[in-house]
Amino acid sequence: MILDRTADWHTHSSLTDGADTWEDMAAAASMAGLHTLGASDHVRRETSWLPEYVAQIRALDRRVDLRVMCGVEAKILDSSGRLDIPAAAPPLDYVLVADHQFPAADGPQHPSAVRARIEADPATARDVVDTLVTAICKAVALSPAPAVVAHLFSIVPKVGLGEDAISDEHVHALAAACVAAGAAVEINEKWRCPGAAVVQGLVDRGVRIVAGSDAHRAGDVGRWVYLDELESRILP
Repeated sequence: MILDRTADWHTHSSLTDGADTWEDMAAAASMAGLHTLGASDHVRRETSWLPEYVAQIRALDRRVDLRVMCGVEAKILDSSGRLDIPAAAPPLDYVLVADHQFPAADGPQHPSAVRARIEADPATARDVVDTLVTAICKAVALSPAPAVVAHLFSIVPKVGLGEDAISDEHVHALAAACVAAGAAVEINEKWRCPGAAVVQGLVDRGVRIVAGSDAHRAGDVGRWVYLDELESRILP
């Protein structure tokens, strides 16, 4: 696997929880030698500023010397794959589909509650992972723009499990959903996930893999440490 290091698909600005403006982020991306910057601020279903955000990113793309893609990051709300994104979202280049909380049948649950359930009954761990993978697969299919699965399985250690809880069947299901929807999976620098076995399984099944710094400040745009470590482990 030789991954494109000149595109960063996961960045945040001061519009939401980042420290710098999109102009600052684009300048940092250019200095880092990137050809593509993915703007992906967080949204929720009640977000009202999305049209203005899209217009801002489209205008920035016309002004700078690199491609600025207009995306958003939206969490998976429940096991049906509903996304926390406005119903009437303007056209986007992509959506980061994120597992910020556990997507239970009745809505998002804090990872600590799921962890307590597993500790009380370890046999539920398989059901937890099954539900998570199914929700991600459904969210990829429901995304209103091409999906990029963000920080895949970052929630797994938060509920007290390791990636060894992810079976080959889980990887196969996820890969099939991504290929069918034309979705990509991100290697995330901030959360250092997914792991080598999952990435290799996805690559072997034809899933497109992209890089995301999850930068919340300009200095972290396009900086790859985990990516280099991971690629050295899975190259033949």
